[in-house]
Amino acid sequence: MDYTNGTAVLPVEEEYEVERVVGKKEENGVVYYLLKWKGYDDNFNTWEPSSNLDCPDLVRQFNREQRMKEEASNLNPPKKFCLTKFSRPKTQNELEFEAYLRSHARDGPPISVINDVDDQGVPPDFQYVDGYIYGENVPRPETLKDTLFGCECEDGICKGFKCKCLKEMNKGMLYYRRDTGQVNVRPGNVIIECNSRCSCSARCPNRVTQQGRKVYLAIKRFADKGWGVIATKRIESGVFITYYYGEIITSQEADIRGNKYDEVGRTYLFDLDFCDDPSNDTSACLYTIDAWRFGNISHFFNHSCDPNLVVYPVMTDNGDMRLHHVAFFSKRVIEVGEELTFDYVGSVEKHESVEAKLDENIKPEMIEKYKCKCRAGNCRGYFHSV
Repeated sequence: MDYTNGTAVLPVEEEYEVERVVGKKEENGVVYYLLKWKGYDDNFNTWEPSSNLDCPDLVRQFNREQRMKEEASNLNPPKKFCLTKFSRPKTQNELEFEAYLRSHARDGPPISVINDVDDQGVPPDFQYVDGYIYGENVPRPETLKDTLFGCECEDGICKGFKCKCLKEMNKGMLYYRRDTGQVNVRPGNVIIECNSRCSCSARCPNRVTQQGRKVYLAIKRFADKGWGVIATKRIESGVFITYYYGEIITSQEADIRGNKYDEVGRTYLFDLDFCDDPSNDTSACLYTIDAWRFGNISHFFNHSCDPNLVVYPVMTDNGDMRLHHVAFFSKRVIEVGEELTFDYVGSVEKHESVEAKLDENIKPEMIEKYKCKCRAGNCRGYFHSV
């Protein structure tokens, strides 16, 4: 998912030392320290999470100074230094991109930016959103609540065998593990969470996706495929990652945009077609999410033929299955530094296999334009379905 060609710069290999800690803040429960790098002036100071530091003496010294409320010039801090897990100071474009994300991405822990490939920063013509943009002729959420029903579970916590939502929709079983929130149903099934008519609280175990993104991620620049997303902390299997946010448009508008996107090899259209049945007007695919101009961190997810993410349709606060959420969950354990990917071909897993039909019908010009770079052992060579 590249944007423009930038001027390449040489990667910086050596590690940089921190001279002192000069600031502290907390965002979304994560403590950050402002670091002064040895040999660099204050213009290169960067905020780094406490988990990346290995200098307890410097941190204690700074915190002691703050508690005592004394001027740093009156103190005599020890000449000690530490190495962080970062190999270089952040560039100005990285800092500006991170500042943009801090002001727009409020759906979870702060998102860091890594680019040692070129001078690209915030993608042009892209706006980060923590919700949907509704296009013309797309129903608004407030008009879709009439068919909702709610549970009356006690103590704000739903229990499978008592919860009306779970009994009606999932045979009285939780969709998620009660202790960890990990998904507890197989791909190919819809997840129907509690809604605004339910008596349970926001911490109900049947509201996992509504509780937002809890995983720690970074947007990273790759030399061969542009921006992608990596994990900065280990992610266990079955964990909710994020929704696919963007602009919801009609299928007719999606066809028009899709033709234009094909001309430049761009693919950000995600059909809401889990219940697609052309013979049934109430379940046919009518809407598509376009994350090209508006989107969240899922805008930067790349394709893989052997992905570590899986997609589930999720229903929360509307009664129209044709407008379900597209929710990403980890398919397996994702290690620190590993890229998060999903399969663009047949993204929402259904009970039937679609791969064979796609291999037969794919157009040769599309294979060339949408050439896959995942390098997986089972790579099909492309990532487009028409």
